[in-house]
Amino acid sequence: MPEKFPAVGHRYLVDFKAFRVELVFASETSMTYYNLNAKGEHVGQETVTVAIDPVRDDLFLVTWTESDKTTVVHLEDYRLNRIVTNITDPTTGLSRFEGAMTRLD
Repeated sequence: MPEKFPAVGHRYLVDFKAFRVELVFASETSMTYYNLNAKGEHVGQETVTVAIDPVRDDLFLVTWTESDKTTVVHLEDYRLNRIVTNITDPTTGLSRFEGAMTRLD
């Protein structure tokens, strides 16, 4: 039986070093991400439809497409509190980042 996704109903700060975001999971199909400036203030947001696939205990593949056709693939590890992300931007191509995530609530 697939493991329940632990992030639903929670907020996470993710520090990818190059940028920071806040992820808010409303359900197993809906997430809002907030781009953060250097002061930690929200400077942009979008609610996206996510697909979530369990990989192993506490490890999930989370994917979505943004309104500008950017695609995002997260490997979210809730045991190590780490995310690896691969972002394919329609203009700049593929970028990869890794960062720590902290539950905010």
